[in-house]
Amino acid sequence: MLLPSKSKYEIQISNFIQMRLHRFYITQEIVPGKQLTIDSAEFANQIRRVFRLKSGDKIIIFNGNGFDYTVNIANFSDHDRIANDNRIIVDVDTSAPTRSNFIAQRKIYLYVSVIKKDNFEWVTQKATELGVTDIIPVLAERSEKKNLNIKRLEKIIVEACEQSGRGDIPRLYSVVDLPRGLPSGSRSIAFHTEGKRFEPGSVPQNEDVSIFIGPEGGWSSEELDMFHNNNIQVLRLGNQVLRTETAVISALSLLVFS
Repeated sequence: MLLPSKSKYEIQISNFIQMRLHRFYITQEIVPGKQLTIDSAEFANQIRRVFRLKSGDKIIIFNGNGFDYTVNIANFSDHDRIANDNRIIVDVDTSAPTRSNFIAQRKIYLYVSVIKKDNFEWVTQKATELGVTDIIPVLAERSEKKNLNIKRLEKIIVEACEQSGRGDIPRLYSVVDLPRGLPSGSRSIAFHTEGKRFEPGSVPQNEDVSIFIGPEGGWSSEELDMFHNNNIQVLRLGNQVLRTETAVISALSLLVFS
C-alpha cells in the first residue's frame, strides 16, 4: 500500500521543526533506521555540557553528503556524565533523510590574502555561509600576517555549516604564495580599486568562478601584471576603498544573490 505523499504545507512544517533542533556535523556514515555510536569528545561536550541534552531528545546530524538526518539520543546516563565517556549512541529515524537547506551548486574558489587572525576567522565564517566551496589563503606582497591556525579555521567552517543549514563542507587549503594559487578551468576575477566596475549577474549561477581579494594595502603592480598575464579580469566593486573582509562579503553577495 502506497502512503500518500506529503503536501507542500506538511513539508514546510517538517522543515520548520527540523530547524528548531540542534544540528551537528559528524564524519561517520549515517543509515536510516540504524543505531549509531558517535565517539567524539567535542560532540559529547556539546551534547552534555553546552546544550545539556538528555536521553530521548532529538537532534539533527549530517556528514556533508547534502542530507540531514533526525536522530534520538538513545544511550545517555548520569554515569556517562561522571565518567566523562565520549560516546553518544543515537537512533537514526527510519524516515528518509531530508535535503539540507543549502548545498553549493557550483564551485566558488575564494583566494583571499592572509589578514589579522580575528578578521580572517570572520571572513571564513561568512564565506562558508555564502556558499564558497574552496577557501585558499594567499600570501600577497603586502600581506602583514604570514600564518593561520588551520585547525581553528576548520572548526569555524563546521560551526558555520551547522548553524546555517548548509549540507556540504567547504575545503580549506594551507597558506600558499599567490603565484602558485592561480586556478584553471574557471572564470577568474581579481578585485581591485581600479578597473572596470563589476556588474552583478555577469557570472551565471551555474558557472564556476574564482575570486581574488587582496590585503589592506591592495595588490601590488607586479601582482596586477600577473593577473593580466594569466587572463584574470581585474575589476572594482565600487568607488570606495574597502577593507579585505568587507570586499569578500560584498563580492560574494553580488555573485550569490544576483
